[in-house]
Amino acid sequence: MRVSSLAKALLLASLFVACGDSPSAPSPEAGAGSPSAGSFKIAVIPKGTAHEFWKAVEQGARRADEELADLTIVWKGPSGEGDAAAQIALVESFLADGIHGVCLAPLDARALEKPVRAAAAAKIPVVIFDSGLAAADAPIESFVATDNYMGGRMAGDELGSALGSKGRVLLLRYVLGSESTEQREKGFLDAIAAHTGIEVISSDKHGGPTEAEAVAAAETLLSNFGEQLDGVFCSNESATSGFLTALARDSRGLAGKVIVVGFDSSTKIEEALVSGALRSTIVQNPERMGYLAVKAMHTRLTGGTPERRIDTGERVLRLGDLPAERVAEIRARLQGK
Repeated sequence: MRVSSLAKALLLASLFVACGDSPSAPSPEAGAGSPSAGSFKIAVIPKGTAHEFWKAVEQGARRADEELADLTIVWKGPSGEGDAAAQIALVESFLADGIHGVCLAPLDARALEKPVRAAAAAKIPVVIFDSGLAAADAPIESFVATDNYMGGRMAGDELGSALGSKGRVLLLRYVLGSESTEQREKGFLDAIAAHTGIEVISSDKHGGPTEAEAVAAAETLLSNFGEQLDGVFCSNESATSGFLTALARDSRGLAGKVIVVGFDSSTKIEEALVSGALRSTIVQNPERMGYLAVKAMHTRLTGGTPERRIDTGERVLRLGDLPAERVAEIRARLQGK
């Protein structure tokens, strides 16, 4: 019996499948995280995309992408930082699309555990950056972040020293469930407690995920405590910017009288350092964070073992730490406003 060319091709293909010799298919136990050859495609999912911090993280992630010829990143995050459900949906969507790895900055330390465990079950590796998960046994390859507790302690010592270890202060928090900022807030309260002449008059107010919400929270705090307030610590970029805006609007002229220590940096925060509205801010290295998160994932995907914990550093930034040319540029801009 003569066999047509099409029949021969179909028969040959079936033999390849039966023998497991298809050159393009991964082995059954490899999972999406271990492609047999070629390029790796990974998702990088920040908490949000609006803040300058995340834009710097993206720059670092893309720099690593440019250096690694066998890797491509897909950068995508929720539009706002208050939507953990949207971030969960993003992770689940990437897992369904067969991504090779996920770099994730969890909006909520508990809510994001489930999709991370789902990724592990599908043998898709996860690198966590910026903010951790609540469970110590979370199945992750590496945690790339600032030592946020230490950053909070730096802020507490900075504010305590600026006040001469006496006075009344408050803490403006970020949002519930954010592991990174909760560590900063704990570090601040632990450090400020050592300054026994300082009273914390408010420590439970959250600024929320946007600057507008932080402004509203700060205005409430100033309305309640402004006349007795000597200092404040704000635990992230939006809280810092929001409190500075509320201070500037205050009709009692509290700006410049209340000592403010912030966290993170932005154009607005640098302007506040130059104008004197802000004493100092604790800064991270977001570009390095994005870069090292992607590099850690690449190490895992190419058969290596990344470090379990990668510290990206933190430091106090004061006016004197800014380059002279940067200060001159900011002063010229402020004079033109």
